[in-house]
Amino acid sequence: MSNPANAMRAPFVCTVLLAGLTVPAVNGQNIQLAANDAEGQLYSLHRVDSAASLAGNTEPLSSCGDALSIALQQGTPEFPCWANIRTVDRWNSASFGFGMTPTTRTRVSPHDVPSSFTFTAGGLSAFSLPGDGQGKAYGGLGAMSGLIERRRWQLMAEDAGGVADFQLSGGHFVGLNLAAVRVTGEITPRLTWQGSATNTYGTDAARQVAPIDYRMVGEADTPAPDTPAYGLHGGLMTEGEEGVKLRYEVSRRSAWDFSGTHNYTKYNGDRFLVHSGRARIEYLHRIAQGSAVGIYASGGHQTQPLNCTLGGAGMRVLTSWNSRASLNLSGGLDGANPNCGKRIEFTGNAALYSRLTNRTDFYLIGNRDLGDGVLERTIFLSTGGAGMRHSFTHNVAVSASLNELYGVDPHSKQTYHGSFVDGSLRCRLWMGFSQETELRRYSFSGSSAEAGRTVAVFTLWWSLPRGPEAQPTVVH
Repeated sequence: MSNPANAMRAPFVCTVLLAGLTVPAVNGQNIQLAANDAEGQLYSLHRVDSAASLAGNTEPLSSCGDALSIALQQGTPEFPCWANIRTVDRWNSASFGFGMTPTTRTRVSPHDVPSSFTFTAGGLSAFSLPGDGQGKAYGGLGAMSGLIERRRWQLMAEDAGGVADFQLSGGHFVGLNLAAVRVTGEITPRLTWQGSATNTYGTDAARQVAPIDYRMVGEADTPAPDTPAYGLHGGLMTEGEEGVKLRYEVSRRSAWDFSGTHNYTKYNGDRFLVHSGRARIEYLHRIAQGSAVGIYASGGHQTQPLNCTLGGAGMRVLTSWNSRASLNLSGGLDGANPNCGKRIEFTGNAALYSRLTNRTDFYLIGNRDLGDGVLERTIFLSTGGAGMRHSFTHNVAVSASLNELYGVDPHSKQTYHGSFVDGSLRCRLWMGFSQETELRRYSFSGSSAEAGRTVAVFTLWWSLPRGPEAQPTVVH
């Protein structure tokens, strides 16, 4: 670990980002269905976002484990964890405890979650380790997060941007900006909705040293599945996603979900652009305390040059053991057109989370789905990851993760493989400062080239010191 005092004296540095965390996975002790809410209570969507981070048994581990979320002071009633850049599904089915009726639950009232805003500024310095070519980066960045809360709806927005003298791939001045917005609301106590949009624009290579894009697995944060592919394109890139979802709660035991998403990936230098669209309908039913099963039908399409159309059905299994562990399995078979490579394709995902001790947790993830242009010549991507996190105190934590990516060109049969290994030390300092020291290893093989780089990244953030946090009301 670098000395915090020295880190504060180091030059402010490179790049841009926004990385946050979505809602935690199943936690039956904190979640109630909206159908059971009295008229004056806050609707279920917001409780899902904020209640778990208030539970005493989640400390000292925090659902906002990345350095940027700490700097934005997320994980409190005022600033719940939520934002993800390029997320596939912001509204994870595992975030809802169907029909669970604990004797004690946490309630957050609208008065405890006022409309609010926070801003953070920071910088980082990075250098490539010997053997991977000389390279370094210096720059500065800023990020902001805002929440507008009303009785039946809420709007959350985040934006981060920065510029840098980026010399890891031959000196040049680069910039990157990421933004996200989400709106959730309640039409009736049984019918809720959500809309979201994200956008990333800038130099792809800058993401090698930018704060990492995270996802939530249980209470742990994990790098996004396509992280191993960061930095493969030296020029400008644009990515984005828009999505909408409706949930209708038939009863305390069952619910219907209807969702649709559109995303796009563009690499200017390679003259590559692909659009992907998905639609899904799913029925979920609780079969036991903390467990549910579901069936779904879905369809998807990628435009040229990755022209592929899918349609099929599958099953989902959700289970949790209080806040100690959770399992989310989903998979099915899809009929596909000839451009997809095979007439029958499997798509699905899995996530396992376990809290090993009060200070240590662990996760495993896997996924196979349309590639959305992450690798230009592959229709499908298979990804996997494993990670562990340990908190020494409320202010100091370490984490490590291993992430893999695999794809095949269905026409040439060329295989592509990428990996990303990350180790991180995060410290909450004083007077609004927080610091993160990371060691990252990217490697990629495929086509006629193999690439690899090990990068050390030092990031220092500052934001206004956080005021007193609102306390939840425990209802018996």
